[in-house]
Amino acid sequence: MRPHASVLLATLALAACDDASPDAADAGTPDATARDDLGGATDDRQAVDEQPVTPPRDVPPPIDLGSAPLDPAAWPVDRPGPYRVGYRTFRHTYTPRGSSTPRTLPMHIWYPTLVAEGAHPTYAIIFPDPNSYVDAPPAPPAHPRGYPVHVYSHGHRGFGPTSHFLMRYFASHGWISVAPDHTGNTLLDTPDPRPAALYYWRSLDVSAALDAVGNLSPGDPLAGRIDARTAVLSGHSFGTHTVWASAGATFDVDALRPMCTAETSCGAAELAEFERGVADPRFVAVIPMAGAISRSWFGPEGHRTVRVPVFAMSGSDDPVGADTQFATATGVDLTWIDVRGACHQFFALGRCSMIDDALQAPIVGTYALAFARRHLLGDTGPAITSILDGTQVVHERVTYRRQPAMP
Repeated sequence: MRPHASVLLATLALAACDDASPDAADAGTPDATARDDLGGATDDRQAVDEQPVTPPRDVPPPIDLGSAPLDPAAWPVDRPGPYRVGYRTFRHTYTPRGSSTPRTLPMHIWYPTLVAEGAHPTYAIIFPDPNSYVDAPPAPPAHPRGYPVHVYSHGHRGFGPTSHFLMRYFASHGWISVAPDHTGNTLLDTPDPRPAALYYWRSLDVSAALDAVGNLSPGDPLAGRIDARTAVLSGHSFGTHTVWASAGATFDVDALRPMCTAETSCGAAELAEFERGVADPRFVAVIPMAGAISRSWFGPEGHRTVRVPVFAMSGSDDPVGADTQFATATGVDLTWIDVRGACHQFFALGRCSMIDDALQAPIVGTYALAFARRHLLGDTGPAITSILDGTQVVHERVTYRRQPAMP
């Protein structure tokens, strides 16, 4: 590995581990989250720097689609689907509400293809993905309403493809996965401290991503093939904050008001946007990974306005407050899995010291896809139900808990 690549990899690992956004055991004020002092374990960060970079081993099996009518509901969720995976990027510009300044977001899209040749992407210069094909022609949609959509929010100082193993998993089953780079919160452009507006801009970004794929120009190969009326949203680390906000969690404006001064780039305009909220009803189910809802930003009752099902994932080697989240987020339809030996990056770049990357897709992909199929596609088949109610043990490293929503 070239020296500059090693430095970049270490920096990415450190940055991405420092954005999980619980509240220092709820001891801090709203800006405690912004200090980025709640990351993954130190040993896991060192392991990322010391071990070689390899992609997760989840190459789709050679399933013959044949000439019979496609039945995506019959495809098992515990292994990659029958498609190869195409990948492309484009830039999307929108103006966030309450602002007159446009935001331009790089968009990353993974989609199903039948092609198994061509160039492979390399993410952030040093993360090769030999299992995706750049600008491959898309396969015809297998779902009658078009490709279902999965949107993803990366962590603090991250980039859209941080969880590319999960993007591929969805795409191999005939879905579109879209992940924006959150401009102003990537490795190369994040100021310190973070502007308060980022705490709602990121949710506006994922809504803009859904708008973008739902309104592609007529000549685009994916145009008219995507069902963007509803979607599933996932997020890693600081993306957990984005997920809860987009799902309808209410900001604690009274707690935020003392923070909003000229020194923190937060004032009356920002407070008005926090008061308004950033819920997007098109996100019908959400998946927060390696993080927990922040009581500093949402208060002790902010979760009560969430009306969509939540599937939280965490690792035993990454104490981000997921246990407290499960205990306190009462009234929410909340499922929580904790993966023994998983560090912060098990749900993203991988390279944890206590668990193999090869388990990322079988654990994270299986649960995420089952959850998405149930709540976006209405799949209530026994294979999906048994995974989501905990009767099927997906892997012996997983601890499963669930609390249904209160009536």
